[in-house]
Amino acid sequence: MFMQNTSPILYLFTLTILSISLAHILPSYFPKPTINSVLAGGTTDGRASNQTGKIQGFFSPIGPELSRQLTKQSISDMSKLSPQHLIQVGSPVQGNLSAPITIVEFGDFQCGFCDRFAKETEPKINETYIQSGKVNMIFKNFVTHGPDSNTAAIAAQCANDQGKFWNFYNILYKNQGEENSGWASADNLQVSGLNAQKFDACIDGTKYKSLADRDNALAVSSGLQGTPSFIIEKRDGTDRETLLGAYPFPAFQAIIDKKLDG
Repeated sequence: MFMQNTSPILYLFTLTILSISLAHILPSYFPKPTINSVLAGGTTDGRASNQTGKIQGFFSPIGPELSRQLTKQSISDMSKLSPQHLIQVGSPVQGNLSAPITIVEFGDFQCGFCDRFAKETEPKINETYIQSGKVNMIFKNFVTHGPDSNTAAIAAQCANDQGKFWNFYNILYKNQGEENSGWASADNLQVSGLNAQKFDACIDGTKYKSLADRDNALAVSSGLQGTPSFIIEKRDGTDRETLLGAYPFPAFQAIIDKKLDG
C-alpha cells in the first residue's frame, strides 16, 4: 500500500533513514558482551608476558642497563638459588626453616606491584602455608627504582640484623611514598623493638653498601626481568618455577599445592 502511493526514490530514501536509525539504536539494547578475566591488578604498563590461564601478572620491568646485563649473564651455579644457600648468606626468611617449599621474592620497596603483593597476597600465603609450616619465604632485593630503593634495602637488612626484617617489610610498604622523594629514611621509618643506635649506625656504615649490587647480580643472572619476581622451589632447590608479576593468591596456591602433592 505504501509502495503504491510513494515514488521509488522516496521509498528508498525512507528505508535508508530507517536503517541508519536502527544502527544507532540497537547497540544500546544489545550491548557487546564483556570478557571477564582475573588480573593481578594495576595498569597495562609492565604487563607480564607469561600467563596462567586467565590469570595475568603485573610487574615493573627492569631498565635498559639491567636489561643489557640480562643478555650477557647466566647463573653458572644454580645452588646459589637454593634455600639453604640463601639463608646461609643472611637472606631474610620467615617461617619454618625445614618447610618443604620455599618462595623467594625478588622485590623493590618502591615498586607499586610489590606493594600490592605485600598487602594482598603475602598475608594469604602467610596464613595458609607459612603459619602451618608448609612454606617459608625468603626475600632478596631487586633494586630497580632509584636511590630510595637502595636506602630501603639497606635499612631492611639492618632491621634483619635485629630480627625485625618482616616487621620492617610491612612498615616500608605501609609508608611507601612518592618515588625517590626521600621517604625511605631512618627518621621516617621506625620499628618498635629496634635498638635505634645500632640501626642508625648500620645504615650509615659500609656493611651493606654493596647489598643491592649483589642481590641485583643474582636476580639478573637468574633471568628475572622485573619486580616482583618469585622463585618457588622445594627445600633442596629442585622443582623450581618462576612467577613474574604480582599474581593473586590462587596462582601461588596452585603451584604450592602441586609441589606439596608431588
